[in-house]
Amino acid sequence: MKSITLSLAENIVDFPLNLIPEEVILESKRSFLNWLGVAIGASQHPSVDIVLELANEIGGFPQATILGRNVKTDMQFASLINGMSSHIFDFDDTILNTVLHPSAPVWPAILAVAEHNNLTTKEVLEAFVIGCEVEQRIALAICPNHYERGWHVTGTVGAFGAAAAVGKLLKLDHLQMTNALGIAAAQPTGLREMFGTMTKPFHPGKAAANGLLSSLLAKKGFTSSLAPLEAKRGFGQVLSENPSFDVIIEPWGSKWQLLDNSYKPFACGIVTHPGIEAGINLKNIHNINPADIDEIVVEVHPLVLELTGKETPQNQLEAKFSIYHCVAAGIIFGKASEAQFANNIVLREDVVNLRKKIKAVINNSLMEDQTLLHAKLKNGNAIKITIEHAVGSKEKPMTNTELEEKFIELTSDILKGREKKLISKIWEMEKSLPIQEITNFATPLNTSSYK
Repeated sequence: MKSITLSLAENIVDFPLNLIPEEVILESKRSFLNWLGVAIGASQHPSVDIVLELANEIGGFPQATILGRNVKTDMQFASLINGMSSHIFDFDDTILNTVLHPSAPVWPAILAVAEHNNLTTKEVLEAFVIGCEVEQRIALAICPNHYERGWHVTGTVGAFGAAAAVGKLLKLDHLQMTNALGIAAAQPTGLREMFGTMTKPFHPGKAAANGLLSSLLAKKGFTSSLAPLEAKRGFGQVLSENPSFDVIIEPWGSKWQLLDNSYKPFACGIVTHPGIEAGINLKNIHNINPADIDEIVVEVHPLVLELTGKETPQNQLEAKFSIYHCVAAGIIFGKASEAQFANNIVLREDVVNLRKKIKAVINNSLMEDQTLLHAKLKNGNAIKITIEHAVGSKEKPMTNTELEEKFIELTSDILKGREKKLISKIWEMEKSLPIQEITNFATPLNTSSYK
């Protein structure tokens, strides 16, 4: 009987790229626009400085661009850094049923290989579709138990997506692709204990680098188990209690996982978005002054408190994992962009005081994109706000225009006028442009490289 991993490898290698529907290619462009914006936007973060300094000390060859920087380094470090920067703001995309961030571990590896090998924008769009299909199918096979155990699914399965996408670009054969998936299986990365620290965004960056390395090694003949996903001591059985492998080998083409992707209007974990939207409605629709609030009770899906239950965040990273801060930001500012998570805002007296008035309670009947907010005012009045589907969810997706506005807000201070030209090129990526037409515009002027 053919192994599950080999069957997956055959689908990756053999699926005709011309059969990818137009709507899926469009979603690949939307994913890239969103991913590139958040990566450039966070490119000046201190954690990026740290890893770049290490890359410089080690002396990587200038093979691939560091987004938002006047720097090139080797493909491995470029994948790590660009994957990390794209997850620092927690503003990247999410497939809600597995809480997988599909772009952060896959696009960096694709871009590094494409730039180094002078590939085209059409090739990278198609490769991302394949990578997303693989990582999400594996996530579906092992979740929710995998996530409940404490694994960060974006880090663990992201390496498979990166390996598949890079392997497709490198034209691996069946055996090489099976080995690439096996090498990726041996490198699971990501613990939920790290949420709220620099190491959380490190997870997708390391997954991108691991997946890249897996396919590069496999291309040269490096071997692995031929049943790394399904074997008794393989990835699925070790990292999940009851993996279901059927989804991995279902035929390709009838349903595309990328079409379940969603994009964040708010710079934090997606499970907090219904609460933020409710807070914004309290401010904008009901015209409530925070000083008039006696108490806020937010009914939420169980994942909200599990993932974002920090009651007293002390900095930017912790605030992104605090439903209390997120709702308070919505009420006070009417938005929750990156600025509302700055350290000085997190510790501001009026923000801290409002957080103390907010209670979050679990309602098991709610879906992840739903919430109920109950506001008790000091004058005795009460307001109830229901969010059935948060903005940015699959049911209420961000428009192309909204994604463009998000991109400009994140990148304009860095690209300084080049961002609109870059957006126009992204919408034309299916025309097989040289990938350098993207990477050359994704940095400030006066580019240089580590040597």
